[in-house]
Amino acid sequence: MPVMKHVENEILVVWNNFQTGDKEAFAHLYNQYVEILYRYGTKLTNNHELVKDAIQEIFLELYVNRKNNNTDPTNLKYYLILALKRNIIKKIKRTRRNINAVTINESIFDPVYSIEKKIIDDELKREKNKRVVNALKQIPPKQKEALYLRYNEGLGYDEISGILNISKDSVRKQVYRALKKIKSGIDAKGFLYWMFSK
Repeated sequence: MPVMKHVENEILVVWNNFQTGDKEAFAHLYNQYVEILYRYGTKLTNNHELVKDAIQEIFLELYVNRKNNNTDPTNLKYYLILALKRNIIKKIKRTRRNINAVTINESIFDPVYSIEKKIIDDELKREKNKRVVNALKQIPPKQKEALYLRYNEGLGYDEISGILNISKDSVRKQVYRALKKIKSGIDAKGFLYWMFSK
C-alpha cells in the first residue's frame, strides 16, 4: 500500500509540473505512454503513419489545454487511449466518408496478443496452439478489443466501457464470452496457462 501511495504521489507531482508548462514533465508523460498508445493504435489500423499522427495530435492537444485539463492523472492512460481511439476513427472517417463510426469501430480492431505468441512459441503442443489461435480468430472484434484492454492494458470495466461506448455490464459480457470461446477451444490446463502467462 505505501508503494502504491508513493507512485500516486509521483504521478501527481509530474502532472502538476506538466500543467505549469514544465517540458521535462511533458516529456516524462509522453515517454511513459507513447509505446502503449502506439501498440493500441496499430491494433485499430495498419496505417502506422496515421497512428503516429494521431498520437502527436493528442499529445499536442494535451499540452495546449494543460491548464484547463481536469483529468485525474491516475486515470491518464484511460484518457489517452480513449482520445487516441476517437482521433483515429475521425481520421479513418475522413478517408472513408461513406462508412459510419460504428462500422469502423466494430470492424477494425484486430490485435496480435503477446500471449498468443508466447503460447505458440513456448510450452503448449502444436495441436493445442492451433486450437488457441482458431479460438482467438472466432472472437468478434469488439470482444477482442475488450479482452485486450482488460488483460493487456489492465484497464477496469468502467474505463473499457468508456472506450467501447457500451455499458459496464456489456463489457463484462464481452470479456466473459471471449474467455468462454477461448476456453472451449482448449482444455482447462491450457486455459489457465493462457490466463496467467501475460
